[in-house]
Amino acid sequence: MGGEVEFAFSLSAPGEAWAALTLAAPGTSWWRPKTAVVGLDVDGCARQEIILAGGEEPTEYLRLLGRLSSGAHRIRLRIHGDLTALPAPEVVAYELRTGVVADSDPVAPIWRHAPVIHYRALDSRLDSLATDTPLLLFYRTTGRGEDTVVEYHVIYSHEDAGTDLTGLLARWGHTVDIEWVFRVTLGRSGRVCDEEFQGPAHDTVRFAGRRTMSGHPILQVATRNGMVTDHVVCPYRAALAPACRQPEGEPREGVLHRFPWIYRVTAAEVHRQAHLEEVADPATPVPADPRAYLYLHCKRSTGAAALPLEAAVRVGGAWYTSTWGRRDLAPDEPDAESTAVKLPAGTTEAGISAIALHAMEPPRHPAEVALVRAFLLDHRYRPRAPLPARGTVRLTAVEQRRTVWERRLGI
Repeated sequence: MGGEVEFAFSLSAPGEAWAALTLAAPGTSWWRPKTAVVGLDVDGCARQEIILAGGEEPTEYLRLLGRLSSGAHRIRLRIHGDLTALPAPEVVAYELRTGVVADSDPVAPIWRHAPVIHYRALDSRLDSLATDTPLLLFYRTTGRGEDTVVEYHVIYSHEDAGTDLTGLLARWGHTVDIEWVFRVTLGRSGRVCDEEFQGPAHDTVRFAGRRTMSGHPILQVATRNGMVTDHVVCPYRAALAPACRQPEGEPREGVLHRFPWIYRVTAAEVHRQAHLEEVADPATPVPADPRAYLYLHCKRSTGAAALPLEAAVRVGGAWYTSTWGRRDLAPDEPDAESTAVKLPAGTTEAGISAIALHAMEPPRHPAEVALVRAFLLDHRYRPRAPLPARGTVRLTAVEQRRTVWERRLGI
């Protein structure tokens, strides 16, 4: 793909159209960063920009195209010369898949109200070219009486402000930033009852902004920790399609596990922006290379939603913890269900013999916490196969710490 290319596609029914584009830009990398940007429009309208954070590795970018009629349409892709790092690279389009979520589909309302996100422009005309770029949109639904609440979450490549790297790993179990950005309440007939977004300072604000692509709300990334407003200042935007629903029985980080390329992108940004230990020392909270950690995805019961938790991992005869005994590093929010434990350099799955969970404050009522998965990253910053470690513990005021998994002899 040189400067511009067009693809024809056809839809069998009217509805919310989407495109899954597998793209790569040889010679670019999020590690430097030297980034390519591809402009996308449909039938000459519905413009958006795709920042190729995956660099030269073929990566699938899932984009919303807005409501389209059935029949023939055209997608135009062009290298955005004003935004792409010079010299402008070639972009390789490996695959383009298109589809439509028809009005009769049960998830049609979720697609219909997905927000369009304008990139951050606080320190330059497009900060997202190098930092905190929006990578993925997912959603979850809850009932509120007869109404349904749909909440949309964005995964950003990192977080420039808010929680530091040690805190991200200990309290959240990742190095990205995951924020809910938009929430819509729908009545039984699909009528919109309420719309709100997460504004600066984590305030919940009633949406009063404009719409695009036949009704999608427009939001603007407005802070260095992923908060948004409905007042647009940056002309460049991403219509991230709802990639998936938060997996049942899993924390939000379960979405990351389904899109493993995100781990590599965020690792690149961390290496650029943070001071990391040269050799991981699990005795200190100083952040190390992301490959030095065991990542733990947990799921709390309702009664454990705000319980401060610490994870402990046994390697050899020693236990290593996620918080170093510090209460301020303990996950203690309903969505803080994952953590990471720094291990001695060179630790492999075979060297890990047990995992325990510890309530750092006595629970008022018995609290159940499930271990969903535990895994290391490989040399390319991709999740390795999880340990055979699953289980649920019941933490009480008498038993604040319990082993959730222990390796059996010979395994």
